Amino acid sequence: MSVWGARLQESKLVAKTAGVALVTGASRGIGLFISQSLAEHGYSLVLTGRSTSELKAAARHLEVRGANVVALPADLTVAESIDALAPTAEREFGRIDVLVNNAGGDPQREFDAMTWAENEAILQLNLIAPMRLTHLLLPGMLKRGRGHIVNISSIAGRVGFPYTEAYAAAKDGLIGFSRVLRNDYRGRGVSASVVVLGAIRDAGQGQRTADEVGIKMPGMGTSPANAVGKAVVAAIEKDRAEIVVLPGPGRLMKALMDLFPSMGPAMNQLAGANATMLKVIELRKRSASR
Repeated sequence: MSVWGARLQESKLVAKTAGVALVTGASRGIGLFISQSLAEHGYSLVLTGRSTSELKAAARHLEVRGANVVALPADLTVAESIDALAPTAEREFGRIDVLVNNAGGDPQREFDAMTWAENEAILQLNLIAPMRLTHLLLPGMLKRGRGHIVNISSIAGRVGFPYTEAYAAAKDGLIGFSRVLRNDYRGRGVSASVVVLGAIRDAGQGQRTADEVGIKMPGMGTSPANAVGKAVVAAIEKDRAEIVVLPGPGRLMKALMDLFPSMGPAMNQLAGANATMLKVIELRKRSASR
């Protein structure tokens, strides 16, 4: 049984209706933990992701604990799929109060070795799709005078993590988008928050990469996946502009890296991130050539 499944079985869902939340990238990884946390705090859920079977399994896990859940498969790299998702999601429960833009990912390959179409696809999934979905759902939120957008970003751009050029640009773009959106619409009842992730263990891209190269994600310097779910709930209920999910003084670390841009790459070099990513790239090249 997965770590997420075990924790979900042990958890209790509260019998209240906090609102309706649409969570993207909900079929696997960190999206599962976000969905669980929202369900525990009384939200009805619309889950979306590309894998129909995994999405339905995630919905069933929550339903058996008493959550109101609908699964709507969608491919956020396709504009027409996003355009169809928004109104369908609103019809399921009559409204969407919270949008959690969690879907994302990166192939972690050399920028110059990828085609431009591949780099555009990274931007589409990690930045354009969240903006487009927000643009489609925002009018309904404004009409009701209530809503919250939570964008899941990454500290990858701030630490200069190797071989993530397009991904880092997209995730930093989400931070700027969230800040301006919050400033422009909070006075009209629709707020926005950004949750900036450091290294996450138990789920997500970092854990998958560690599994691929056969290394163990350390407890020190990483955060558990359930911390992301808790951060999303805190962002909504406390109306936080930005939450950094890093162990210890996360916001201070991020501020230091903003002030000293060379600090992140130096930390990556010392931690062996560059060498590890080169190993990942080489493993994937070998696998593709078989």
